[in-house]
Amino acid sequence: MTRSSYSEMAVMHGFVFITDNCRSGSMSVTNDAERVVQECLGIYGERRIIYRDSEGEWGELLHTGIQFRGFAPYTDRTPDEEVV
Repeated sequence: MTRSSYSEMAVMHGFVFITDNCRSGSMSVTNDAERVVQECLGIYGERRIIYRDSEGEWGELLHTGIQFRGFAPYTDRTPDEEVV
């Protein structure tokens, strides 16, 4: 299997939202979380990393600012939700 592929959805103050591209033969963002966190920290700094997984569910990739630390559910507003 090859490394995961994801797309940037939005970068906001304190947050980055990414979407798992779910390519056949590739790892999911969930299964490649350590590498994804390292890459995101290098690109976006210490923002919270919110991702939409291959099932369409939102979650957070927790980190210490230098390394992956685990997963958490994410239930707040996302950039794809309409503001009424």
